[in-house]
Amino acid sequence: MELYIIRHGDPDYANDTLTEKGWEEAKKLGPRMAALHPVKIFASPRKRAQDTAKPACELLGQTFQVEDWMNESMDYMQSLGDDEASVANYDVYGYRTTIGRGCERLKDFAPSRTEALDRMIANSDDFFARLGFIREGLRYRAADPVEGNVLCFCHGGFGTAWIGHLLGMDPAYTWLKLDLFTTAVTRFTFMVKDGYAIPRMRYLGDTSHLTRAPF
Repeated sequence: MELYIIRHGDPDYANDTLTEKGWEEAKKLGPRMAALHPVKIFASPRKRAQDTAKPACELLGQTFQVEDWMNESMDYMQSLGDDEASVANYDVYGYRTTIGRGCERLKDFAPSRTEALDRMIANSDDFFARLGFIREGLRYRAADPVEGNVLCFCHGGFGTAWIGHLLGMDPAYTWLKLDLFTTAVTRFTFMVKDGYAIPRMRYLGDTSHLTRAPF
């Protein structure tokens, strides 16, 4: 299985849709995603993510399935403040990797985000179980797994956190350190060997479908 995590196009946050630029980005993304002939397409409940999926779906004659857990939450989007406590928390922030069990969060500077990330991890595990991959530590046991390309149209904050979980890192850390341009595509391979698969990143945040990088 090939998993594609796709951030939405340039957003009109006030109306939860895309700007004119965002629609152009989605139109350029559409043929690239359609050429993959995905077996499943998923989207966040947010309209800006669904609007980004529409050009590809129209080319394919397919529809997307809404996954509520892929929604962007302000619980992800809590930046460090300038106050003394925030700075102190950043100085000691970190995580410990535990072989076979993923990672253990040592400290976070936003408790509500910690809860949101824990929910995301649980929902991710349920999502992959429905695709036939049962999480066991850092790897996934293949139980009648889906074969083919799976597209997930979602968000920047959610996406960077989810990518961290798939890499076996603390998702709070990757949320802090990664950034995804609009319509950026990240690809993971779930290659089954001896009954198990470990998600392997093929590329991160690719925007080669755009004629000009949105720097």
